[in-house]
Amino acid sequence: MKNYMIHVAYRLWGGDGFYAKMTGTSMLSMFENTREEVTVHIMHNDRLTDDNRDKFYYIAGQYNQQVEFHNVEEIAGSTLRKFEAAYPNDSKTNSAWYPLIVHEVFPDFDKIIFLGADTVFNLDISELWDYDPNENGCGFGAVPELKAPKTLLPLCNDGLVKYENYFNSDVMIINPKFFRENFETILDACKFIYEKNYSYGEQDTLNYLFSEKYLKLPYRFNEILRDIRSFDPKPHRLEKAIYHYADAKPDLDTDDVFNKLYFKYFLKTPWATANMFGNINKAMEKKIYEAVNNSRKMMLNVTNLLSERHRAFFIDEDLIEEAKQIFKIKDHELVMNSSTDAKNFLQKLNDSKGKILLFVLSDDYWKIRSFLLSKNFVEDTDFVNGALFLSERHGVKFSFSTREIVQAI
Repeated sequence: MKNYMIHVAYRLWGGDGFYAKMTGTSMLSMFENTREEVTVHIMHNDRLTDDNRDKFYYIAGQYNQQVEFHNVEEIAGSTLRKFEAAYPNDSKTNSAWYPLIVHEVFPDFDKIIFLGADTVFNLDISELWDYDPNENGCGFGAVPELKAPKTLLPLCNDGLVKYENYFNSDVMIINPKFFRENFETILDACKFIYEKNYSYGEQDTLNYLFSEKYLKLPYRFNEILRDIRSFDPKPHRLEKAIYHYADAKPDLDTDDVFNKLYFKYFLKTPWATANMFGNINKAMEKKIYEAVNNSRKMMLNVTNLLSERHRAFFIDEDLIEEAKQIFKIKDHELVMNSSTDAKNFLQKLNDSKGKILLFVLSDDYWKIRSFLLSKNFVEDTDFVNGALFLSERHGVKFSFSTREIVQAI
């Protein structure tokens, strides 16, 4: 036992819903895997409910740990307005800027671990706490996104950041003083990132400025499930790591070891009550109702369109013969394929606009859809995704995501 206090800060914007539950699950998993004393600091806004605040207190009390709450709007609202002005977004969600105001929320700390809500622990947090954020003379440490495709990192594509240096900002160890000393530089860079239309707000800002200087932490401190599921060989196995559920929120498939890990801890939280089964039932009913109604609506729409229009097809070349059988395509019906040049394709569609309904059967449907929309064709009026009419018998696997159901629990 090393006898010190570890300080961990979570950013929590939606304190009234699913992200509060994820934060509580993350806290509990940290406490279960850590022997040292920990104080968790919840950086929140006015959306944090009294009920969820009480649940956070309960979790900490169960493990003889501490939790404190910091309303960032009250502490640093004027600073948040500066970032919102520098990088406006339609959602009005401003939790992206929470790591950049740690110097106002924790002015007396020399070190704090900063986390997003969507993390689950399978290691002792003291392993991360032992790192010095000042080691490289920068003031913070983070984990490089070495498994992410370069195509997902526009700063790397544009040559502003080396691929091997680009880091994720949802797990960091920070000296708050660093952000106070570099505030104006960071704010100016934030404006630049917005003007260049880069998507990842604070993460791109920090990478643009400090990708050559920050302390690189081992990958185990921020294992991003999106990348593990895409690129690591199966079956996946748990390691001593912090798992980051970025773009990969848990679902009900507990054959997946990462979903199972999440529920292992969630079921120990005070949100796991008999009411969650009622929530699952309501969410399932809603999802099935929407799926059935959307299917019926689409079929009626297509039936009505075909009373006034002729069928036409755009089909990947290797699918043409199969598609002709499935759709009973007649010789007089217009069929184009992936070898049709774009100019000829567009000319044929323009000549037939309002007269045909184009069924698109292609692995590149979303690319073709984007092209057609840019040329003022209307989805589900001028063209439809032909794959929606195919079954598993035709090789189209049915996919039913339960993420929304988990988020309703």
